[in-house]
Amino acid sequence: MRRLIPSGIALALVAVVAPAAAADPDPTTVTRLIDGAVTKRLGAEKLTASPAASDAEFLRRVSLDIAGTIPSPDRVAAFLASPDPDKRRKLIDELLDSPGYARRMTDIWSGLLIPNTAAAARQKHDPMATWLQTRFAANVRLDALARGVLTAGGLQDENGAVTFYLTHESVDEITDRVSRVFLGVQIQCAQCHKHPFGDWTQAEYWGMAAFFTKVKSVYVREGAVQKYGAREEVTATKAKALLMVPPSAKAAAPTFLRGAKAAVPADGPYLPALADWVASPDNPYFARAGVNRVWYQFFGRGLVTPVDDMTDDNAPSHPELLAALAKEFAGSGFDLKHLVRGICNSATYQRTSKPAAGNAADMTLYSHAAVRVMTPFQLNDSLESVFALADNEKTPPPTDATRKTKAGERGRFVAFFRGEDDPDPTEFQAGIPQALYLMNSGHHYRIAKAANEVVARLKTSEAVVERLFLATLSRPPTAAEMGAMTSHVARATDKRTAYHDILWALVNSTEFISNH
Repeated sequence: MRRLIPSGIALALVAVVAPAAAADPDPTTVTRLIDGAVTKRLGAEKLTASPAASDAEFLRRVSLDIAGTIPSPDRVAAFLASPDPDKRRKLIDELLDSPGYARRMTDIWSGLLIPNTAAAARQKHDPMATWLQTRFAANVRLDALARGVLTAGGLQDENGAVTFYLTHESVDEITDRVSRVFLGVQIQCAQCHKHPFGDWTQAEYWGMAAFFTKVKSVYVREGAVQKYGAREEVTATKAKALLMVPPSAKAAAPTFLRGAKAAVPADGPYLPALADWVASPDNPYFARAGVNRVWYQFFGRGLVTPVDDMTDDNAPSHPELLAALAKEFAGSGFDLKHLVRGICNSATYQRTSKPAAGNAADMTLYSHAAVRVMTPFQLNDSLESVFALADNEKTPPPTDATRKTKAGERGRFVAFFRGEDDPDPTEFQAGIPQALYLMNSGHHYRIAKAANEVVARLKTSEAVVERLFLATLSRPPTAAEMGAMTSHVARATDKRTAYHDILWALVNSTEFISNH
């Protein structure tokens, strides 16, 4: 155990070590830990917590955060009308069991595991997405997912996790990614010299990189079809090394961070030992990094920010909470749904984004929710939800061909809006590019078609305007908004064009693109 603990934070990390995973962990434990720690800190800082979000605000936020898209207008109307005092908890459970949860987690983890590089772009990504989505749908635990990625072998079409290796070019590149994604630390500076801000050494860096030196390319030709893959080769073969070893590499035996050399024979596999260490409940890096990434997903910042820089010099905003959540996460068997359920049921998560007196400047203590910008995936899928207003009884059911077309369109949309790997979700990043893309991509026509279908179904301008608001902003219009919109329609010579204008304005509004 001792070899797993980095110097300087040993006492804080000892608490991470978890008991055996509970068969059915108490879903309220995470909630109590969060609200207790956050409330205590707000009291110490004499900050007032904002009140709970309205039902409309909560519904939109939790739908985007768990399922990756805004709710349908019918879902909004039903949720707002429901008198059930337990409807928020039930909604969270419903979303966690929906296909949207698996898709949302797949979007996030595909981005974490696959580099945003030209070399990676030349490889197929769909097999990884399919592999991840199947596992998130089955609630495969994070430790099992990490092991599946790190020990992946075979042809890509048969094991999508092999994509992880095919999209990296060198042992140092993949070492950096494993350290950042699964351990929450950046060790790349130690590649050439001792890390200037951490305790990482060159020997530790190249000891980690050594685990990947036996990964070889796999190539099979079946008629005119060429298939590619990767696997760890333990005996000398003619297979080509998949990952380049840079000239700057230092010879080293496979070694864990902060640990002894791995007990692996020179003629045996290295990756299973690495996977077992990375995903061990006794590894304080793994549990903390997992909690911090999920926290970032739901709050727009990590308990440690940046999320992949969890060092002694970058203290958590709530150190006791991070340690307690990491212990609970490991104790649950690294159950992601258990962690998400606890976060979303907390009063901390369910606060309004509207500041209360004296807490407007707070950006780190969670006195109010942060206003975040939709990710490109969320924006695309939310627009698709709006376009679904055009569906009626004449709309044909989806086919494999139409699904493939939709997937291609989604990929192009995300590629257009995707920026750096970890953009700040609280900074607005769309604006004019979004409007121009929608105008020139055929989306303008789909917006008009959606508005036309709503007009055809409803009899009054008030009903149409309300439907458009529910479908885009997930709330009814205010009295002032209703008055302005219906007046615009009344003055218009072409009523349909007026409704097109309204829907166009709504999907290009800051409120639409915001997760608040």
